[in-house]
Amino acid sequence: MQINYCERYSVRKRGKMMKLKPDMYASAAILLLSAAAIFIVTALITNPGEFVTAAFVISGATCAITGIFILTFTRAAMIDPRHLATLNSQYCKNISQIESDLGITGNAYFLPPRVTGESRVMQFNPTLTYSGSNVSAKDPFTKTGAAGLIIPLCCEPWIEDLRKNNALIIPDREEELIKLLSETIGESFEFASRVSGSSLDNTISITFHGYRFIDGCKAIVNESEEFCTMNPCPVCSLCGALIAEGTDRVVTLDQCSINHSARDITAIFSMLPLQMAKPTKPLPPDAVPDSSGAIGSN
Repeated sequence: MQINYCERYSVRKRGKMMKLKPDMYASAAILLLSAAAIFIVTALITNPGEFVTAAFVISGATCAITGIFILTFTRAAMIDPRHLATLNSQYCKNISQIESDLGITGNAYFLPPRVTGESRVMQFNPTLTYSGSNVSAKDPFTKTGAAGLIIPLCCEPWIEDLRKNNALIIPDREEELIKLLSETIGESFEFASRVSGSSLDNTISITFHGYRFIDGCKAIVNESEEFCTMNPCPVCSLCGALIAEGTDRVVTLDQCSINHSARDITAIFSMLPLQMAKPTKPLPPDAVPDSSGAIGSN
């Protein structure tokens, strides 16, 4: 049975997306339909003769069919991806600069709910080396555990939208996760013409072919290549979040590279060794150590 992990947007939903102005195809279709109306009305009103009337009617029908065909297979003009890419790049650079001022360096980590106790995946930027231990989302700068900055994902609105409108299902197998990312990035949101990927050991490599927001990636790299991994853009953040939730492991973006000629982006994610959460329970008030050092109750 073929499983679609993320349903595609319907035509009705696409119609609600913001438009700029009719493109040349839509304008041509409108002109053809107008010409069809003129031909047919002229033939009905003037009655020039049997052969001329037939010619007018056939011309009008041909224009009408052509115009309808163009309108059917023409999508509405969307916002220029370069503008959206510029906003995303500036966000990544701003947050990374703030973290650098706080003394936080290194890659960001995507923490599944079991690590933080939250109901969603969170982004964690540690102050020191991080090995995948539990992190408190309410007290991220604790002195007893891993310390750093923990924030909600910048792609959180997309995840909520996928759950609400696209019947999102997150599988737990790496091969199926790659398929989910292809459906999400390439088909549902259409951020890339095609998405491919592979998994090896604890690494998942994802390539966005014909990536629409590549101008934003170039702007980030021109500032600093480390910004991509310190604060991944919403698209890479979405990939990391889905991988972390599906595998229930801590995930980090190790590398993000650009193929300028093909307009491809390759993101390499690594999964840390699985560490099960160890919840701590408060000791009873009458607990005392015995002669062997074990804790017991009187």
